[in-house]
Amino acid sequence: SELVGKERLILLDTPTPKGKKRASATVNRYISTLSSLLSYAVKELRWISENPCLNLKKLKENPGRDRVLSAEEIDKLLATCRKSKSPYLYCIVLLSLTTGARQGEILNLQWCDIDFKNSIASLKETKNGRPRSIALAPEVVTELQKLYQDRKPNKPLVFASRTAFGKIDIKKAWQKALKRAGIENCCAHDMRHTFATLAASLGASNLELLTAMGHRSLDMLQRYT
Repeated sequence: SELVGKERLILLDTPTPKGKKRASATVNRYISTLSSLLSYAVKELRWISENPCLNLKKLKENPGRDRVLSAEEIDKLLATCRKSKSPYLYCIVLLSLTTGARQGEILNLQWCDIDFKNSIASLKETKNGRPRSIALAPEVVTELQKLYQDRKPNKPLVFASRTAFGKIDIKKAWQKALKRAGIENCCAHDMRHTFATLAASLGASNLELLTAMGHRSLDMLQRYT
């Protein structure tokens, strides 16, 4: 336990490859993964007699972001996204706000994942590795149909780069839209928080929210709602 504790401190003090300090939550996840391996070594392999990670207290984690956009902010943001030079930004933000899907999940969507008839999109590449389906609002379907008509048949991604075979980068367009809308302290992931909170306020059950957002536990859901 003492050895693992010392290595944990080193991990906490060592910057990431991007030069940033590791969050306590990240280090806790590392130790949790190591603990799972050592528990397997104890129970299944019988290589060791006890799991030393169980004697370590978790590091105190900072509270997660709780930024939720107001109705006025949503209207302003969507209006500026519509005027963006990026042909995809409006549809991507609308998808995020109405489904709670992660930006990475949205950018990985392919046309074969879109079921226009039933207004459903299949997310095959998700953060937790579990595929799921999301319901598409009528406005989203309309925007996707416009993009579908202008698509290039040799590019399977819904939001394909115009110049290369791969995902697009909407960071600049996103930041410009936020600036024009006068919205501060907002990141793309806050669209997910906004969806969860608004859906809950409209009566969505915990089971419905867990299914829609792809969470495995109520604890994680509560951080978003």
